[in-house]
Amino acid sequence: MKDFRNILPSVLVFVLCAIALHAADYRTDEVIVKFKSKGPLAASALSISEERPMVLAVDNTDKAIKELEESGEVEYAEPNYIIEAESVPDDWPYAGQWSQLDIEDAWDLLAQCQPGPEVVIAVIDSGVDGGHPELQGILIDGYDFASNDGIPEDNSGHGTKVCGVLGAAGNNGSGIAGVAWDVDIAVMPVKFMDKNSDGKTTGNLSDAIESIYFAVDHGAQIINASWGFYDYSRALQDAFAYAQSKGVLIVASAGNKGQNNDLNDHYPSNYPLENIIAVAAIDTTGTLATFSNYGPKNVDIAAPGVGITTTTMNGGYVAWVSGTSFATPFVTGIAAMVLSQTPEIDYVSLRQIIILSAGQTPSAGSNAIASGGCVNAYQALIFEEGSVDATKDIPSGVDPTQDAGTAYTAAHGSASGGGCLIGTSQASSLPFTMVPVMISIVLFRIHWRKDLE
Repeated sequence: MKDFRNILPSVLVFVLCAIALHAADYRTDEVIVKFKSKGPLAASALSISEERPMVLAVDNTDKAIKELEESGEVEYAEPNYIIEAESVPDDWPYAGQWSQLDIEDAWDLLAQCQPGPEVVIAVIDSGVDGGHPELQGILIDGYDFASNDGIPEDNSGHGTKVCGVLGAAGNNGSGIAGVAWDVDIAVMPVKFMDKNSDGKTTGNLSDAIESIYFAVDHGAQIINASWGFYDYSRALQDAFAYAQSKGVLIVASAGNKGQNNDLNDHYPSNYPLENIIAVAAIDTTGTLATFSNYGPKNVDIAAPGVGITTTTMNGGYVAWVSGTSFATPFVTGIAAMVLSQTPEIDYVSLRQIIILSAGQTPSAGSNAIASGGCVNAYQALIFEEGSVDATKDIPSGVDPTQDAGTAYTAAHGSASGGGCLIGTSQASSLPFTMVPVMISIVLFRIHWRKDLE
């Protein structure tokens, strides 16, 4: 029999290390709180919308959450989690042509169509290189919630890479072409992440929440969210539900742990909302990338995510970037194509068109996602709009306890019909303000965090 007295110290060390690692996933000096609409604490929160949470500066996160919940005056109190961009190192050794996308055929089709109305896309990320020659003419005003100013300049490179995949200028004889280069897009860079001392691109949950409300209130029709974390946040779900209430589609990365998201948490991709498309990454063979999360229930579609060439800071270019971060803007760009040609459709129909028109990929790993394959630009554009039943859910997949090698066939709609349907696009633009609040409770004060640490 093993001597468990010798094993126990090692187990304790492992547990303590795990606790320490988890503690580093959120700020220890802040909590996110939503007060109940009626009560003395809510009444003290001057100028803050009852629909939105606020950030409290605290001495001890766990203790403050416990005391707030025991007060009976909050709907919820939760940590201010640290969110990380979902990319992998730039030197990933892979290249490919991505024939699964049918992107060239889609561009040829769009060239025969009348230009559609402008599509406003918010890239909520680390900002953008505003002077990059490939991104001129598509950038509109955004905001920097990491530094609390109106200049979302990128000092990490992640957001600029995402924007390049999405909409870098095409057919100009240099550089690269983004997916939606021939669509009238307006890219709104909203920054909440920055480069930290470890070289990672991270941001606070509270800043991500503010970014979502800002993007929605300033007219975004599609939001690209190439980031995530592995803890549930009610406040973030409320923000995405707000986006849904305003008709905004969210395209979110599925994550890079190689895990089954049907069995393990990953947010925002796992939120049970009708406006979210969760994106996995595949390589040029159509095989699910080894790092990509999957799940036939919670991951909707795949897109190229290995060995991508795109824009980077200082007007440059980079090859070999990989991750679900860079698969996500492929889907965002194709959604923009469809919306530009059929601007009258709602987010539910747009989401279903993207998923149901996916090209089937026979590779084992790729079949562990709801659509069973890769986003297909051409098929999405010609997808017969009448075949989409907005009242019917996309079929759920195989048993989530099965592994990535389980084959899964999803129900697909017709791929016939015509695109080039032109209408009028409407996007609301509402003022957005976040007002600091002072309140006294359990030895802490409210404090809006302006800097990433």
